[in-house]
Amino acid sequence: MSLRKAIPLGCTRRALHDNILTVRPQAEHPVRSESTNIASNDNSQEHISDPFTGAELSVFLNTEILSKARAVQQSLTVPDAALVEQIFQACEELALMVAEEIQSSTNDPGPEHTPAAKLLSLEEGKDLPKCPGRKNAQSMGSTRNAIARLLSSTAYRVVTDPKVYITSQILSSYVRVQTLLGCPRTLPEIFKLYAGKPVPKPKSSPIRYSAPYPYKPSAHIPLEIAKVALTAAIRTKNLPLCFDIIDRSVCAPAYRVSKFFRKAFAPFAAAALAPFAIYKLASELSSYQSTMDSAMATRLLFAGTMAYVGFTATIGAVAVTTANDQMDRVTWATGTPLRDRWTREEERMLIDRVAGAWGFQQRWRRGEEEGQDWEALREWIGMRGMVLDKTELMDGME
Repeated sequence: MSLRKAIPLGCTRRALHDNILTVRPQAEHPVRSESTNIASNDNSQEHISDPFTGAELSVFLNTEILSKARAVQQSLTVPDAALVEQIFQACEELALMVAEEIQSSTNDPGPEHTPAAKLLSLEEGKDLPKCPGRKNAQSMGSTRNAIARLLSSTAYRVVTDPKVYITSQILSSYVRVQTLLGCPRTLPEIFKLYAGKPVPKPKSSPIRYSAPYPYKPSAHIPLEIAKVALTAAIRTKNLPLCFDIIDRSVCAPAYRVSKFFRKAFAPFAAAALAPFAIYKLASELSSYQSTMDSAMATRLLFAGTMAYVGFTATIGAVAVTTANDQMDRVTWATGTPLRDRWTREEERMLIDRVAGAWGFQQRWRRGEEEGQDWEALREWIGMRGMVLDKTELMDGME
């Protein structure tokens, strides 16, 4: 049975319950009497409406994802990329379900945290009434956390297997899985493997590997994936992890090479071809006048048009590289070259997000932050040629 068909994305708890029953071992369903079946049917609605039980999901997890993951790890040949992507898509769907259940259980305060229970706790000599389902809820919560750890470790073992080639789709699914499960600690390591992991040669026995080229444009971490990973690290309040994610994503050489080819190659190519196009245009226009020699007119038109295009392009480049409307708390230090400002703008943007998350949200309280993490963040930003809370750009300091 295919996992994609068994649990489609966004399925209901009843559908999940029915699909799990189809893969349960028969030994788990002994023959019951009619009265027992009637009682179980009466409680079926309550059971399905509640969050899914960890035992049922772990049974389904063991029969589908773990078996495929073991098959990939124990294979003596390069696994098919479609099979690996299917494993990560299944992990992503189950991680979404687990994350929703954990979030719902976290948002539910429980009877012992209600206002009435808090008022009863103020009365001397009386203890709070114990919730009958508290023990069951705690066991379900621990089971969900265990399933989350199992999913996270399974995805990590598959993606770090030497035989698995990390494609962009696998990388995106892995980041989403670890983000949903709240386990972003391994993301910097996977970002490094994405650009520097030896590439297995398909249909080779024994498997041979080719050396990677970390500077190729296709080895860069997309900006959207870096943002998702950084958001997960910010939620865990792990400042060194935020630094590592920024270093392994937008600061990698492959990202800067990719940015040049995506955004600067066309303007540079146009600038290289502009003189030839302008000379051709000038030679054609010089034939429409009779006041001077055609060669002299061609030279004058060429010089004037080149001066206009060159000055206009220079002003445009300076305007693009010196724009600071998008900056919030982190700006460039004085004297930073314009080429560095353009090539490292995404790095500054992500650092700005980290500074905004660690500092006060109120603009009027900016500059009052203190503590070891804040001082480490300020020093780390200064070492990168940037300034945190530049005085002349703060409110009231113009």
